[in-house]
Amino acid sequence: MPEKKGQILPELYFFKYAFPCAFVILQRGNLSQEEYNNLNKKFLEGKSPSREILEKSFPVAFTRIKRLAEKMNKDMWDFEVIRRYWNKEHNRIINNGEGMYGKAPESFKDLCRINMAEVVERKGNMLIVGHDRKERIVFDVLVPDAKVGDKVKIHYAYAVEKVG
Repeated sequence: MPEKKGQILPELYFFKYAFPCAFVILQRGNLSQEEYNNLNKKFLEGKSPSREILEKSFPVAFTRIKRLAEKMNKDMWDFEVIRRYWNKEHNRIINNGEGMYGKAPESFKDLCRINMAEVVERKGNMLIVGHDRKERIVFDVLVPDAKVGDKVKIHYAYAVEKVG
């Protein structure tokens, strides 16, 4: 994956966390099937769409990211803004019941939260991970080298990145 100064580019970091939400956006009618397919292709290739496409595809996230960037006195595409959004703000928004999360069932909110988990088993391209005293099956597309015992961050049905 492309890196900048030893870090992943902000567009790709954003997209790794955002793409798992794309199916919900598609189901809500805010993405066309063609747009979703194009995003999926990029995701599976480990590439990011342009900033313009990302902002168009995930407008709610970018409204929140713009607000956060203003508070941090940084550009919204600054890596630290994007990282803070996914690592702190996203779960806070869900836990506070903001936007659509106010009416969402707890099971949906749990899938939406970014959680730390431990890989307990591998089955092909799937990982069985444990978090909050329960197990969940996630895809390893973004962490193909993950092995039992590794700590990963999960979002929807994906292990997004290895930690530590």
